[in-house]
Amino acid sequence: MAELLYTKMKEYVSLDKEDFELLKIFFYSRSLSKGEFVYREGDAVNHAAFVNSGLFRTYIIDEQGTEHILQFALPGWWTGDLGSFISGERTRFYVEALEESEILVISKQSWDELLEKAPFYLDYHRKLLERGLVSIQNRLLQTYSIDAAKKYLNLVEAFPDILQRVPLYMIASYLGMSRETLSRVRSQMVNKK
Repeated sequence: MAELLYTKMKEYVSLDKEDFELLKIFFYSRSLSKGEFVYREGDAVNHAAFVNSGLFRTYIIDEQGTEHILQFALPGWWTGDLGSFISGERTRFYVEALEESEILVISKQSWDELLEKAPFYLDYHRKLLERGLVSIQNRLLQTYSIDAAKKYLNLVEAFPDILQRVPLYMIASYLGMSRETLSRVRSQMVNKK
């Protein structure tokens, strides 16, 4: 069940078999159907979720009723609302399964206990948070500094199969552009070939 989590953690920290056995005590598996939510705006965030299989999107709905996708989460990624998980505040996000999916879930109490008992877990999350901060900064820079075509190319390069898994209106939302702009960008790229 936790093999992917163990494999991904080993990319950041040294782990042994006992560490893996310890992880299995604190996590449990949850299956979700396509369209099922991990969280909706206003929910209490009482667990963190590691994507074991499937695909998720995290989004908000603005005051005009428009969805804005902040993240797609693939297997090996964490998804949810870390800020609300840590603070205890209710989330403003929606986290939805876009495919049949499985997450590994850890409660806040178990999370805190694991951080105390397992220094490797603390070290792993510190490194993961550092990487996440860099990723968020890069995403903000892209949002404000590059054109629509480059944003689209960067997405396709980073997630080669995303176009087969996600409707184009969601791609447009993630990239911060209208569907019409995305269609125009894609059309111009086809015409250049």
